[in-house]
Amino acid sequence: MNQPRLSGTRPRQARQANTAAVLQLLVQRGPLARSDIAKELSLNHGSVSRIIEPLLSLGIVRELVERSTGFGRPRVPVELDPSSRYAVGVHLGLERTTVGLTDLAGHCVRTYTEDRDPADSAATVRRAAELAAEMTGHAPGPVLGIGLAVGGEVDRTAGRVARNDVLGWVDVQVAERLRERTGLEVVVDANVCALLGAELTFGAGLGQHSVLYLFVGNVAEMGFLGRPATGPDSVIQGDFGRILVPALTGGGHARFSEVGTDVALLAAARSAGLVVTSLAELIRLADTDPVAIGILEARSAQVAQVADTVYDLMRPRMIILGGSGAPSGQWLEAVRDRVETTPPRSLVLPRSGDNPLVTAAAGLVVRAFFTTGTAAEGAWS
Repeated sequence: MNQPRLSGTRPRQARQANTAAVLQLLVQRGPLARSDIAKELSLNHGSVSRIIEPLLSLGIVRELVERSTGFGRPRVPVELDPSSRYAVGVHLGLERTTVGLTDLAGHCVRTYTEDRDPADSAATVRRAAELAAEMTGHAPGPVLGIGLAVGGEVDRTAGRVARNDVLGWVDVQVAERLRERTGLEVVVDANVCALLGAELTFGAGLGQHSVLYLFVGNVAEMGFLGRPATGPDSVIQGDFGRILVPALTGGGHARFSEVGTDVALLAAARSAGLVVTSLAELIRLADTDPVAIGILEARSAQVAQVADTVYDLMRPRMIILGGSGAPSGQWLEAVRDRVETTPPRSLVLPRSGDNPLVTAAAGLVVRAFFTTGTAAEGAWS
């Protein structure tokens, strides 16, 4: 890792930055002895001890059994304790609100789903706040805060949904309502940014600094993190629906948003005479049906062309293929077989849990915790 020492004229900010660096190192490489931490982060032993001791007293990290090297004092490794803190994740879908409780390792320990009227934004946010408060009450340990993920355009700073055409929402305040009901910190972001953040925190992108997340489902969205190792850490949301791809049937080309989404995929399957109502049914049918196989292969060719296009433009080190097809390893291999400029092994599936959107929502809070380094200051305690 060998990051440069993070210091400067503002001791508090430097201490927070160093604490964040220690937390992230333990997430990526732990357990580690203090001497290893000092070496990896170019810090002196005293600085590392001043960071570790408050984390130990808060229970955020724990010491393991001493390891003797035969020379000098025994080494005492420390590691992050995933069950020391929790985060509540709220996902606002088209017709359902899902709330979950996640630990620091991204394990979703409790979930609850409730149907709702998508058009009633006020009732949706009010009920989400109630459910988040109930989930907080069931947590077996301290709760860091609430993360909320929702589709569309999100104003992260203001904590509001600026626009969501699917839900019909415009300028809906979310964070303030949840904060008033629970008294907890609230982080709000768009679905694809939250999903990428979860992969960077818990999953396939852990420790990576140039990652693109392609979400292929009822919508086509992407999130991108591209930064030097010591630069700002922000995820950019984008839309690849305008990229031209081959049509699933009949020849010709059209925008991916018109011919590549799950809606278009199932419509093409039904037009071909297949009786399917979900992508999962189509995937199962493709075990034996040549028509289903052909349609899914055409979809893989579309996604491969999208991957090649964004790779040529952005050169990410990793492309995560998420969305409704992600549970199928066959889909990943089919896309890998069809890419031309994208290195096939740079294409991977998400690995951040069985409840990806809830984990992603909670991950907004956990990621903020790991990257702000405020634990030693008494925050989040």
